[in-house]
Amino acid sequence: MNNPNNIPIISLAEIAASGTIDPDRNGTFWAKIRSIGDNVEPVSYVSPYASNGAGGIIAIPEPGVEILVCKPVGSERWYYMGSTFEPEPEQATTNATVPDSQIKPLARIDPYMYRARGIPMRMVWRGKDGEGLTISEEDNPAFVNHKVELHSSTGKKVSLIDSPNEDAIILDSNNHSKIMVTNNPQRDDVPPRAVIIESQGPQWHLNKGSGTDIAVLNDGKELQLLNEANGVPYGDPPGVFDPSGPAAGNVNIQSAWHDVNVFAQAEKGRIFIECLNTTGVDQVIEIQTNGENGAIRIKTNGKVDIEANHIGISASGNINMKAAGAINIEAGSDLSLKSGGTVFADGAPNIRLNEGGSQSADPDIGNTESIYGNTGITTYTQRSTS
Repeated sequence: MNNPNNIPIISLAEIAASGTIDPDRNGTFWAKIRSIGDNVEPVSYVSPYASNGAGGIIAIPEPGVEILVCKPVGSERWYYMGSTFEPEPEQATTNATVPDSQIKPLARIDPYMYRARGIPMRMVWRGKDGEGLTISEEDNPAFVNHKVELHSSTGKKVSLIDSPNEDAIILDSNNHSKIMVTNNPQRDDVPPRAVIIESQGPQWHLNKGSGTDIAVLNDGKELQLLNEANGVPYGDPPGVFDPSGPAAGNVNIQSAWHDVNVFAQAEKGRIFIECLNTTGVDQVIEIQTNGENGAIRIKTNGKVDIEANHIGISASGNINMKAAGAINIEAGSDLSLKSGGTVFADGAPNIRLNEGGSQSADPDIGNTESIYGNTGITTYTQRSTS
């Protein structure tokens, strides 16, 4: 049908059942044009934005959707103007009962469009499976929901939230894994200006070409590493249960090729290694080397204290002890010396036995504790942002 009168024609149309099949891929689809007796005609797609390159917005409506088309002055082609939310042709138009999802077409797209004040306060771009973009400007005296949200059909979301209660950027997998970057949320369980990473699966921080720094700088507070896993043995490899294998709860630091360094740089810096459980049994702190000719050295310009219920010292070679001052040894019971060879005792000028001149030993053991005492780190105990 030509347009001989130079009058633009605007008509309702319905996209044909197979009308979006487009072998030439040029944006043409087929529709029943109401104004010409439902004749099926090709319709050229029109977009709010196009370019001469790869830029553009494309959202071709589906078969069965009622649309508006036009034939401009001087053209013999029909062009797409937009989609309506009128009932689809197969919907009941008599007195038959029609489901609410068809009676209220906008609610199919977004059931919350009018909830805040009874007027539309959300903008939605959504695919047929629910994935899309939502811009919400909702607010009323009861709540504020200002956000931009990109979401998939299975619930994955990237949310930019300006609502005072959350005030954050959230990347959420919808499977108990998310990253939250906060601004200043007005709630007690989430701190301001924070980055919070939460998951039920493993977290891998892999660096394949450079260094990895985790630093608390001048105005910061603590750097804390805490494992509160329940101690249940788990399989290694994963999925194979081994009661004698590793148990959940370890904190491991290992260097494959070089040193492991722990430094305290403060003027009165202290380093504590302690088993905290006061009711525990068989607790062990072990320092060991396994290579040949290794060494364990304890050095200080001050004093070395050793205190225990029992102290054992064993060497496969010699034991050498030397003091620039006196050596005092005291036993509450017997003091025994046994040698497989000769026992030498040299004193200058004298060696005295049983004359009452021995000195009592005074170890003077200190009792320094960390600022956490026997409680350890509790700041983030069982913390959750869910």
